[in-house]
Amino acid sequence: MSLNFYPQKITSRAVIIFLLAAGFYLYEFILQAAPGVMQNELMQDLAVNATNLGIISGCFYVPCALLQLPAGLLLDRYSTRIILTTVCTCFAAGVLLFAHARCATTASIARFIMGGAASCAFISILHLVTHWIPRNHFALFVGLAEMLGALGGLLGTTILVRLLNHFNWRTVMGGFAYLGFILALLIVLLIRSQPPQIKKRAFPLTTNAMGDIREILRHRETWFLGIYSFCIWAPVIGLSLWGVEFFIVVHGLTKYHAAYTMAAMWLGIALASPLLGWLSDYTGKRSLFMILCALIGNISTLAMVFFVALPEIALIVLALGVGFASAGQTLAFVLIKDNHGLRRNGAANGINNTFVVAGGILLQPLMGKILDLHLGQSMHSGIHYYDANAYKNVLLLLPLCYCIATLIGSFFIRDKYIRTIT
Repeated sequence: MSLNFYPQKITSRAVIIFLLAAGFYLYEFILQAAPGVMQNELMQDLAVNATNLGIISGCFYVPCALLQLPAGLLLDRYSTRIILTTVCTCFAAGVLLFAHARCATTASIARFIMGGAASCAFISILHLVTHWIPRNHFALFVGLAEMLGALGGLLGTTILVRLLNHFNWRTVMGGFAYLGFILALLIVLLIRSQPPQIKKRAFPLTTNAMGDIREILRHRETWFLGIYSFCIWAPVIGLSLWGVEFFIVVHGLTKYHAAYTMAAMWLGIALASPLLGWLSDYTGKRSLFMILCALIGNISTLAMVFFVALPEIALIVLALGVGFASAGQTLAFVLIKDNHGLRRNGAANGINNTFVVAGGILLQPLMGKILDLHLGQSMHSGIHYYDANAYKNVLLLLPLCYCIATLIGSFFIRDKYIRTIT
């Protein structure tokens, strides 16, 4: 297949389709980050400690990681519109179940359903961008998608903290569930899988799925990009659950100011993702900016942990730095596309996104377990509290992740551009 398959210009219909798909990504990010803002409410209402809360929150990421590859294979073969509509509906149903959960088990099941549905969110965008957006704007639109997802995380820490001042957390979650059902209706009405002039898919439905997977996994870059993606994004997942309490306990912020400091992290991702996408398209460099992101993450997280007398504005700058650093995963997806092209686009993106969301499976429960093992904890009114040393020790995992990402980006990742797709 020649490169003529790629669209030659950006149309208004392509933008609408992109915004709707990215809208679901933004929506699921709001709910993905919600437990970090409702930490005390959930621990009290569901009668759980930090380990159990980490498991409840982490249940989102287990199916999200496991279903990335099946989701990618499905998107390579079937209608993106139908798949996206189905998963958006299922996600909203999971949110509704979470709103009515009365125990940790039900809450975990609800998060599991939400995570399974969310497995298609980002790779659906990548699939639609591949078919609707010109190739020379691919990295920019991937960055814009990441930006909208990050705005979801920002809204999840700012709007939710305001709503919780006026409404019970169950009422808030119920409202978001019905918003998801409306979004699913818009998706089925307005999204189309590919431009109308392309009547047939470029690749037949009989494509050998296992052969595709073997070919993808045979590439050394697949593994190194996956490890990089895991390490560069895991700190965001860890902070999304424990960051608010970290800023309250270690740096003495109020819950309101801690939530807004955390929002700066998502703002950093939102600003950096399209910027990095544009810069990589303009310069043709991917790996250079990936190394820079990892170094910024190292500096920002180390400063957060070891400098405790920082003013609030400095903490906001450091949170912005973490967000900027984690936007490096955008370029990992661009390199995945550069290495595998259209034929295995969905499966390759699914494999890489498995590494991305695996951080939630490992890091959130691990951080909760370390907190519970620490001696400096107490319990009041059914809520577990942890001292500053506990939070500082557990957040040392974050610079460790960025250190590994720096090494991977420096020595094992190289730029590659495909000129012909067979």
